[in-house]
Amino acid sequence: MTPPERTLIYDRDISGHHLDYLQFLVEYLKKTPESIRSQYIFVLNEGAKARFGNDENNIQFRYIPTEQLTAFMNLKSVLRRAAAEMNYLTALVKEHEAKRIIFMHIDAFQYEVGRGAVQKLGIKLSGLLFLPFRKQYEDGSTFKAKLRRDIRGLRKGLQIHWMLRNPNLEKIFFLNDKKGVNEYNQRFGQRFAFLPDPIEVGQMAENSIEVLQKKYGIDSTRRVFLIYGHLSARKNVPNILEGLKQIPSKKRQSLCFLICGEPETGYQNTLFTSINEAQTEYPEVQFVKHFRFFDPHSTNEVFKIADVVLVPYINFFSSSNILGLAAKYSKPLIAANLGVMEGLVTHYKLGVTVAPHRPEAIGEAMNNFLFQNQLEIDGKSYLEDHSAEVFCQKLLF
Repeated sequence: MTPPERTLIYDRDISGHHLDYLQFLVEYLKKTPESIRSQYIFVLNEGAKARFGNDENNIQFRYIPTEQLTAFMNLKSVLRRAAAEMNYLTALVKEHEAKRIIFMHIDAFQYEVGRGAVQKLGIKLSGLLFLPFRKQYEDGSTFKAKLRRDIRGLRKGLQIHWMLRNPNLEKIFFLNDKKGVNEYNQRFGQRFAFLPDPIEVGQMAENSIEVLQKKYGIDSTRRVFLIYGHLSARKNVPNILEGLKQIPSKKRQSLCFLICGEPETGYQNTLFTSINEAQTEYPEVQFVKHFRFFDPHSTNEVFKIADVVLVPYINFFSSSNILGLAAKYSKPLIAANLGVMEGLVTHYKLGVTVAPHRPEAIGEAMNNFLFQNQLEIDGKSYLEDHSAEVFCQKLLF
């Protein structure tokens, strides 16, 4: 294996999937020769040190100090914040004599990538684009929705054209979206590539379901519906809970919501109000809440004890690593009938899809699962097609 050029891997965020993807890269590089892994430097949020502190003997990390992170976040404009981060990275490029930057989330940097000053740096760039515009996935049911969709599509297209002005931009990766890659390559040129959303199949929860039910405070007689991850508006919690109206009172007595993850800053009031109102209206339903960061060990535990995984995301058309976690534990999904996830859930038979804006549709799906005796799905094909090794190789080399 030819040693790569000195590369910075950048991710300021530590919420949701971010640390998981970084963990895949770290574990992969630890298995490579020193001549390979020494060429990579992870530039990460200082909070990531808790996850990667034990890996610092093998992998190079550069943690962004708290005061620098605060300075970034005090910039309310996305463009100004991205400019400040790019200036920070430019200094690190010079310090480490780096030749390449991999953005683990390039969406906010599209304007920066296309700027003349960044082009003049001569540094190679690549990154993951999480929110590409796909017209067929957007709501166009009303004139207002169609107008909003068309304006968004125009803006997104201009962003892509601007970013591609940089001849040093090598690859833009789409997670799990082969059709999107083909569409963008035809429209904008051959700089877009497919990347499988990875799942680690080796690590499994060791404790029995009975032990884990006690640990997490779950009534063993109930069917567990899991809401997991970075708890933001896209999780669609209010509509999920509104769907309880579709379930007969007697059946609601056998239902448990297991809600796990960190609430997004600014969304806490909406989230907590929705949950509190549902608890008051439906006292027969068990609500188990763990509002904290979930490391890989805890993540595996909650997917093991879940019966059904809820991902009817709203205004979200990309993929999610939750599909892989559900497939790993053979747990069916209730997913949105839009975007990449709808295609994957349907193709791999991972569960059912519903209209995320319709609480009654979500409720009917939950009700159906409450009546089914056998809930397991076969996630083997999905797991085979989404290995962590392929993800790492395509992104790093």
